[in-house]
Amino acid sequence: MTRAGSMFVTVTAAAVTALGLASAAPATAASATAHTVAGQVTAVDRAGAAALDVYRGRYVTQGGCETAGRQGVERGHWDQYQCAEGRLFWHLWTNR
Repeated sequence: MTRAGSMFVTVTAAAVTALGLASAAPATAASATAHTVAGQVTAVDRAGAAALDVYRGRYVTQGGCETAGRQGVERGHWDQYQCAEGRLFWHLWTNR
């Protein structure tokens, strides 16, 4: 491997580590919740999570995921959604 290639790998590894640590800190304080059309927030149990089987995408922030989920409910695309915490991203799951 060339010196430039070696430096690229080192810089890339450092950037991934920094991103992982930066995104993990705020994510640990939040809990996963499901939202209904009425706007009530309820804890997701195993039975409720099974109904949310359509994966819609990943988001860098919890706020972005929540906004996308809420907009989908308002537009009639789905009735419920859940933003699940991942290693680097928030994952949006819906019921349809």
